[in-house]
Amino acid sequence: MQETFQKYLQRIEQLRQDLQNYESWEAMARERVKQEILPLEEAVVDAHVRRVHLFNDAYHSKAFKKAEKGALREFIIQESSVLIRRFGREELRAIYNEHTGQETKAEKDRLEELKELFSQQYGISFEGVRLKNEQELRAYVAEQMAKQQARQEEKRQKRAEKKEKRKQKKAVQLPEVVPTELIPLRKLYMNLVKRLHPDRERDEVQREHKTRLMQELTEAYQQGNWFALLKLQSEQPEASQTDDFQEMAAYNQALKKQADQLQSQLNEVRKSDFQARFVAEPRQMDAKFAQEIKRLKATIQQLQEELKRSRNPEHLKDLIRNYV
Repeated sequence: MQETFQKYLQRIEQLRQDLQNYESWEAMARERVKQEILPLEEAVVDAHVRRVHLFNDAYHSKAFKKAEKGALREFIIQESSVLIRRFGREELRAIYNEHTGQETKAEKDRLEELKELFSQQYGISFEGVRLKNEQELRAYVAEQMAKQQARQEEKRQKRAEKKEKRKQKKAVQLPEVVPTELIPLRKLYMNLVKRLHPDRERDEVQREHKTRLMQELTEAYQQGNWFALLKLQSEQPEASQTDDFQEMAAYNQALKKQADQLQSQLNEVRKSDFQARFVAEPRQMDAKFAQEIKRLKATIQQLQEELKRSRNPEHLKDLIRNYV
């Protein structure tokens, strides 16, 4: 059971480090998305908007027959609908209305689609939030993204301050949860006091060492930091040995519960779409961003070349024939 005890302590330490890493990497990724990805995605959308205008101009020219204009009209409706509903490009509304001959879908439907899009891409929750139109929705999204960034910055600052305060300590930071229903905290504390008290220590070096450990022990006990006490116990060979089977079983039960909770948190973080697309340790993140940037730039170049060719009516007619 002692081996199990040590494994749980190590597992908790690793899980907490993994969570901190992912939190830090996510903040880094969100800033990079804002700086490196969003401008390219906007450029892709701009190219699609220009294509709708180009096709609309072609529709109104005399260079195309009725059947060809029918194909142009179908494309214009399909493309402008997506650009309006998913990307809020309201400048295409008049074109869309002209070719559909009817009002657009209800604002509620458009808002729901946008909510789903922003929820998937950026993890923004709209639960309990009433938004009347797309302008309010986009303002809310901008506000939430700013808050996300602020929260990430605050967490990083707190971690930095905490690390600075405890940089002299050797004990690994563990969850500060006291399962008092499982373990008598005072018993654990007193057991460690007997072994760590420096008064009876003759060796000066050992006395100073135990004095530092006693300071850690007292602080952990006063804070009710049960896991820090267990960590201190694990570092003392004599103190970590116990013949009390029930006591050790209780230790392991509590540690397993905490490890499972941390693993669940980590799994939840990893499964988001944003994490899958962009979040990883720095080198892997660089690769993810490089791949996405390369894809977006290729898409932009392809659209620009297509726009240039489509200004030629004969090329556009060939495109229409393939489309039909």
